[in-house]
Amino acid sequence: SMKTSKDFNEVVYASPNSIMGGGGESDDRGGFCFDSLSDVRSDIQQMVDFPDAFLFGSINSRWELVFGNNHMFGRKTELQLLMDAADRIQNSDGVGNSNNNKTTTGATANDGDGGNNPVARRKKEVITVNGHAGSGKSRLVREIRKPLQARGWLFLRCKFGKMVQPEPLSVIALGLDEYFSSNAVCNFPMPMGSTQEQAVNSSMRPPSCPRTVCERLETLIGLDGLKCLSQQMPSLHSLVESMYSHRRDSLDHISGGLQGKFHTHHLFGTLLDTLASFNPVLFFVDDLQWADAASLELLTDLINRAVTNFDGDNSSTNKILFAGAYRSDNIVEENKLKGMIREFEASDAINTTQISLCGFQLESLNEMVSEALCLPRRKTRSLSEIIHIKTQGVPLFVVEFLDALWTEKLLIHNPVDGWEWDVDAIDLKGISKSVAELLAIKLKNLSNDALSGVQVLSCFGSHVDVEILEAVKNYDWTSGTTLMPALDTAQKEGLLEKAGPTYTFSHDLIQQAAFDLVPVANRVPLLRKLVACLIPCCMLEGGSDSFLFVAVDLINRIGSEAVSENPTQSQLFARLNLEAGKKSMAAMEFSSAVMHFKSGISFLRTNYWKDEYDLSLNLFENSALANYSEGNHEQVVIQVNHVLSNAKSFEDRFKSHCVFINVVAIGSMERATEKIYDLLKHLGENIDPNLISAQVAITEFASIRGLLAGGQKDIFLNHYQMTDRTKLMTMKLLAMRVTYYLQQHAFMSGYLACKMIRISLQYGLCDDTVFALSVFSITLLNHLQDIDEGRALARTALSLAEFYDANQMIQRVYGFIYGNVLVSEKPLQSLVEPLLRACRLSFSNSHFESSTINTITYISRSWQAGKKLPLVMNEINAFAHQHKQQSHFAMLQLFLAPIYKIVSALSGISLDSSELLPQLVATCNKDIVETASIKKEMFYVTTAIALSLEESLSLRNFAQASQIILKYPDFFKMLENGRVRINQFMVAFNAGLVSFHMARETREAHWMEKGTHVVAAFEKFSKMNEWNFEHMYLLLKAEMHHTKGETNEAAQAYYLSAEAAQKHRFVHHSALACELAAHYFGNVGLKENTREMIKRSHDAYMEWGAARKAKAVINLLELKWLDGN
Repeated sequence: SMKTSKDFNEVVYASPNSIMGGGGESDDRGGFCFDSLSDVRSDIQQMVDFPDAFLFGSINSRWELVFGNNHMFGRKTELQLLMDAADRIQNSDGVGNSNNNKTTTGATANDGDGGNNPVARRKKEVITVNGHAGSGKSRLVREIRKPLQARGWLFLRCKFGKMVQPEPLSVIALGLDEYFSSNAVCNFPMPMGSTQEQAVNSSMRPPSCPRTVCERLETLIGLDGLKCLSQQMPSLHSLVESMYSHRRDSLDHISGGLQGKFHTHHLFGTLLDTLASFNPVLFFVDDLQWADAASLELLTDLINRAVTNFDGDNSSTNKILFAGAYRSDNIVEENKLKGMIREFEASDAINTTQISLCGFQLESLNEMVSEALCLPRRKTRSLSEIIHIKTQGVPLFVVEFLDALWTEKLLIHNPVDGWEWDVDAIDLKGISKSVAELLAIKLKNLSNDALSGVQVLSCFGSHVDVEILEAVKNYDWTSGTTLMPALDTAQKEGLLEKAGPTYTFSHDLIQQAAFDLVPVANRVPLLRKLVACLIPCCMLEGGSDSFLFVAVDLINRIGSEAVSENPTQSQLFARLNLEAGKKSMAAMEFSSAVMHFKSGISFLRTNYWKDEYDLSLNLFENSALANYSEGNHEQVVIQVNHVLSNAKSFEDRFKSHCVFINVVAIGSMERATEKIYDLLKHLGENIDPNLISAQVAITEFASIRGLLAGGQKDIFLNHYQMTDRTKLMTMKLLAMRVTYYLQQHAFMSGYLACKMIRISLQYGLCDDTVFALSVFSITLLNHLQDIDEGRALARTALSLAEFYDANQMIQRVYGFIYGNVLVSEKPLQSLVEPLLRACRLSFSNSHFESSTINTITYISRSWQAGKKLPLVMNEINAFAHQHKQQSHFAMLQLFLAPIYKIVSALSGISLDSSELLPQLVATCNKDIVETASIKKEMFYVTTAIALSLEESLSLRNFAQASQIILKYPDFFKMLENGRVRINQFMVAFNAGLVSFHMARETREAHWMEKGTHVVAAFEKFSKMNEWNFEHMYLLLKAEMHHTKGETNEAAQAYYLSAEAAQKHRFVHHSALACELAAHYFGNVGLKENTREMIKRSHDAYMEWGAARKAKAVINLLELKWLDGN
């Protein structure tokens, strides 16, 4: 009948004598005998809060002991911090609104104001929970799962283990896949009479159905990206296969090679953003102390990435709460983990909350024991006091200590009073060194079969899939019927958890204790038995890679010494490491690949170059390539020297020569060129570049065009394959030289491509022939202005590419063909996805010579196609990380940093100051064109000029833009002679707009002449490809009419340009057309038209993601033309 705290107080103080009885000398009335008034108050309060505490006989065995089933003890402050972070995400407008920079009880929160940047102030939330093993870190975060799910949140969790992960990034991938595994079917009520087919119709699904998520992902990352994303996510993979089984256009050609690191990070981030666009997400990463460097890097990128812009809402917040738990000791990647946390703390864009857990205070522990035993707190206090001394209040230690007391009959159930104990006897019980010791005792009490099963499971780490266990169930040469029942027994004991197809240890200390119980002498034999069971699965064609990675992990823990007397097994283990390394390379996990190749080399026996030549050559060659990809250039030299000193022939040394040349090229292109020409001499090709002038090259271009004109290109489709090994190596070296020349001297690249074509016509075709044809197709456009022949040759190259390794061809030729030649006939938006594939593959296959060209081409075309700026920002950042790893500093400083600066200026999105690109922008004060010229990076000079013009025009700094045009007359000579190359369309378009503006400002005739030449060029382009160029042509015409004072024609052209841009999905150009039109209408006094165009421009810029530019348009135009009304 006590409903309120007031009632409670009145009852307690009304009649204390009647409640306290006879002073507490005996306890013959069910334990209601008290020593103090505080005990009375405690009992009555507990009756209100937890009446089960007085059901003494309700819990009568250890199997029914429950610790904190309904709530947690002693963590109220910490739980509130977690819920506060969730509230900030769900309820705020994205602006960090906490007033507390620091809190007590071991928890701190960092909340900078984020300055005036509206996007930077949208705080992200990161919570870290640390403490010693068993302190309840995981349980603390899991405690808020139910209340958040009740509010519509998604709860995703992944957990690292002490053992090396089977596959790179698999832990995080499986954590994200949890959404699809728990929502494998869109569970929602179907209307009466609806069919299953109707049930999957998008109009009948709830917004956050997995199918809807997949559809949104497909629009953001394409089918290729969705397929890549699903490769390590089984549930997503099944869903994608079922949804897109009719789409064979891309799926047939997807392989692990598409998963470059930079793109994997972007894909994972886009998936998280997509899930968070439907529901807030709590992403919990457990046991971070075991996380590998690659996973920490991915987590850092996921947290730092800009928010994906959905539906044009650039002000939307990132509704993702990142929570990570880690031990405060035994951290594998200590510097990286602590560095990551420090980076988050220092960031103005992130709210960080740190929670440090220690053992329970006595009162909290007593609450826990009281609830577990269903006894009043005053009765359990004596037991709790001794437990607190023995366990320091560590939760897991407390639970296992109580279990040990029951096992040793120091805790006995009494049917009348519940549980009894002898404090003195417990006090005499020895103190265990750690909870691991208690767990070991608990494990020893299992049956032999159950213990053996747990020990087998412990060999694989903290978790393992059933398919692995099924493969090893006969490890002891028995019937294999005992392993799975043994694990079920362990699960009932609370040692294991099973979620879907995965067994997981309830705590990593249990896994460690189980493995420690395997006698040292028996560990290697046990691991060898397990490997023997897994090897047949590794050999199955089309089988899961999980078997290989799990087997190789066990093999490397066995070590080479254990099999040194078994040459057959040593060789097999080396080969399996070689295979695992290659697969890691394909997934672009180069650090894992380096480790596998190093382990494989360790299994090679004495005289391996003599006895195991092919295997040794493969391991050292691939080790050099992996170290090059990882940026370990000193190791590259070491591995290359091994090959050069021991290889039997020039051909066997050839791959190592090529890797070494790439390393040299990073520091000195001249030295790399000299090395290539020296090797070409060895192959019988004596080329003196000093004898090849631009005119000589032009003559050769015309000659090759004559050879291949019209239908004569079909000779390639019927030609035989090149078999001469010397010529194949010659073609490879020439292709490398062509790539380098593309970055320095374009006519030389075309000349050498002609030489490669002549060799192919004489000796047959190879993959480098396709590369040469694609390069020459651009040469026809740029140097002979022959667009028709260039396109025809590009199509021939694409047809030939089908006869070779698609992954190799895509990375080498798509940048040339889709990024340049086909701009004249295909919509720009359709060219972006092939270019992205080229980028992915150039990194995945360590083809960094083409990665530079592909990166610049992809980012440029994405920008020109109107890709939303937050997505562009994320990709720029991802590219920066990848090029930094390869020490491509020119790429970072002269392209990615400037393009980041432009995107940031337009969107208002800024990466954290600790990121590389903001640092480069802050430290580089020089003009980028001047910097590129000083560094003699001629490839970047032209790119830098184009970027500088783009930036000036975007910010309406026409004075600076005009100075750029005048300062570099050679680059802008197409404005004088009207010979605008189609792959120069963007810089010509910008220069044309600047020219007309300057013609109006200065009345200088040469500006009008320049603009008119650009209009004439775009008139031709628009006839050639209306989709890409019509809106540009109309806007240039509008500016020309504006300059000439032709009012009606100008107004009509502005409207038509904006409509054409919108119709062809160039939202950024629609925004620009409306902006320029607003200036025009304001200038001629048409306020209604001005107001209309201001709004349309603002809305289009917002849709593009250019929030800061949209605001600037409003401010400038209203102030200038509307007087603020």
